[in-house]
Amino acid sequence: MTVIASLSEATNIREDGLRLFLTILAGYPLAALHRTFTYRQAPQVQHAIFVIIGIALYWFNYGYQIYHSLFSIFAAYLITNHIPGTTVSVTLAHVVFLGHLLVGYWFAESSQYDITWTTPFCIMTLRFIGLVMDVYDGQQPKDKLKGDQLQTAISDPPGILEIAAYGYFFAGSFVGPQFTLSRFRSFVNGEYLEDGEVRQSSLMVSVRRFVAGVTYVVLNQWGAVWIPDSFFISPEFLNLPFIWKVIWNSIWFKTTMWRYTSAWCLTEGAAILAGLGYNGKSADGKDKWDGVRDLHIMKFEFGSNYSSVVESFNVGTNTFAKNHIFKRLKWLGNKYYSQGITLVYLAVWHGYHLGYFLLFLFEFGTVVAQEQLFGLIRRTPGGTELFENPIVKVVSWVFGKITITVSMAFAFLTFGLIKKEIWWTPVKAMYFWGYLAYFVVWPITYQILLRVLPRKPKAEPEKKTE
Repeated sequence: MTVIASLSEATNIREDGLRLFLTILAGYPLAALHRTFTYRQAPQVQHAIFVIIGIALYWFNYGYQIYHSLFSIFAAYLITNHIPGTTVSVTLAHVVFLGHLLVGYWFAESSQYDITWTTPFCIMTLRFIGLVMDVYDGQQPKDKLKGDQLQTAISDPPGILEIAAYGYFFAGSFVGPQFTLSRFRSFVNGEYLEDGEVRQSSLMVSVRRFVAGVTYVVLNQWGAVWIPDSFFISPEFLNLPFIWKVIWNSIWFKTTMWRYTSAWCLTEGAAILAGLGYNGKSADGKDKWDGVRDLHIMKFEFGSNYSSVVESFNVGTNTFAKNHIFKRLKWLGNKYYSQGITLVYLAVWHGYHLGYFLLFLFEFGTVVAQEQLFGLIRRTPGGTELFENPIVKVVSWVFGKITITVSMAFAFLTFGLIKKEIWWTPVKAMYFWGYLAYFVVWPITYQILLRVLPRKPKAEPEKKTE
């Protein structure tokens, strides 16, 4: 029995999960070594070091299955260096990288939460698709680029060593965060240094993310023991009154989500310690370290609407989806079409399980319902003023927080429990209430309110005075 296997047995943690956790923690001593010894080295030297470390970490986790990532690095080099700036390159990137991932899912997925070579490979998939699209932008005339494209476009395609370093960087390969090649280049080229040295302001920020990550780890492990996934198909759950089913579902949801928040906080802390997270100066002249942020803790924990969730959770992936998918579907001429296709894209990226698609369908329904509700408030006389009242603000915050928590908890059953044979029982036991609320009750209610509520008079255009 190996040391890791013995430690896994002693801690009652799955060996694949323990290896991944140790890999994430290894980011801190590796970042400390980088900021002490290698940050001043030539870019090629840094790239070589990142590749060696990345390959070692991949081998520690997945052994010979590292060939999947090596193949993708070689493919990314061929696409970006031999057919850059073409629609063929973008199409081929999706066929090669996303297709490779989906084939991997087909053979690697099981009925439980899988930690296989596909776990880091899904990160690499989006990273390399984004790289190909950024290189595509870099070959276009600058006057055709807009917004973030001006910062992320790559006019000089990377060599194979740089691509490998970009894919294997120790504080971003296994659970994120997503970041662009332009950011990675700035980091390696020393543009984030201060007077030639790593900024000392990163130390305490990194420590805070580490502490937050460890706290989330403890809370998640406590929750996993208190409310295991098997609880939802047990007689104890099925015999509960409806309201208690909703309450326990919501508690389980929060403790399960801490699995993701812990990983993101920990790996972001390592990226900050290395210097990758630098994001310029704030208005008061202080260094900002949110350049690779995947979780805005306060907004995620205390936000009271669905927008706060989207904006605070899995930020790197959401930013990729917004810049590389959603905005590029503007030609459809309909925001909801663009949103729907983007969410389907993300569902496919997660895998084949029906529950993934149901989750993103539910997200689409909740976002549309929220926009419709806010639109009703804005168009109703006195609506906006009412919700500016301090007492009403408190009440609406409590209502909003409860609503998004119980709604997301219900939706997350199909994602967190993965297999239809498992999640169907608790979803049915709760009478499909989430789907009925957002796809039946609310649409009918909305149409009624549109006709019943008074509407603000349209502002008349001001007359020109002579």
